[in-house]
Amino acid sequence: MKNTRVRNGTLAALAAFIVLGVPLVHAQEATPVLQLTRTVDWSAARITLEARRALDQATPSLVKAKADAETDLEQHVPEALVQALGSLVVDSSHTLADYFSSDAALAARLHDTAAQAQRTDLYLSEDFSTLVARYAIPFFGDRGIAVPFFPSRATPIRRRLGDVTTRPYTGVLIFAQGPLPAAGTTHTATARAALFPRLWDEQMNLVLDRSMCAPDALARWGMVGYVQSTDDPQVFLRAGATPLRIAARGVFGDKDTDLVISMDAARQLLALPENIALLTQGKIVVVCDTVTEP
Repeated sequence: MKNTRVRNGTLAALAAFIVLGVPLVHAQEATPVLQLTRTVDWSAARITLEARRALDQATPSLVKAKADAETDLEQHVPEALVQALGSLVVDSSHTLADYFSSDAALAARLHDTAAQAQRTDLYLSEDFSTLVARYAIPFFGDRGIAVPFFPSRATPIRRRLGDVTTRPYTGVLIFAQGPLPAAGTTHTATARAALFPRLWDEQMNLVLDRSMCAPDALARWGMVGYVQSTDDPQVFLRAGATPLRIAARGVFGDKDTDLVISMDAARQLLALPENIALLTQGKIVVVCDTVTEP
């Protein structure tokens, strides 16, 4: 693997150097001092990281050893955070690393986001041997990971007229649990979460992608919300009391993140301006098997 370096506060590329749960060893040192563990929470739309820094047992003062460890964390955690962010799935074909490996400006912005990550906790382990820090980075919002991918304005979605019975709904609830047919193959696959999953109908006509979404809605909560159960409060908060309930017919894309819905469901959504607005405003909840990833 190739380890690219931070130069003048920016990252040229870190695509191939993703270290999760593996000690980050400082140059000229023989023992690991920093270990990072990542958790991706698609339901909460954030990534959390736990950094563990071993205290220098040769330092006679615990207070000084803790202060030294905290200083070291502050210096090295931003790079480790960017490494951890790299494998986050953006869309059906790309991870963050795929994008920032070829875009120095994006890499620099992600590095800045990591440097400004909110530290939610800082404490010593029970045996006082390790300093533990936790950080949280949201997907959306002003400082979210996904901000660089928002369109400047939404591309209008064309109405699709036809013989279909529909009415205005309060949101969209898509059930994508269990193995589903992988479109274009003879295999099945489990739907995976992504920052920007597309929706397709069964004839592989595009129903929705991020370019069609209102930028302010993306900033608020992204294209879709992910839950494991319809009992999750997010279902009502996002999709309302009377959502259109859709059973996914399949998944699509290299990473199995796009969802295929029936022709009838697509027509129900695209026949009325009120339902088209549900798509552009991100009032979509996907019920899937997994909402957290290591």
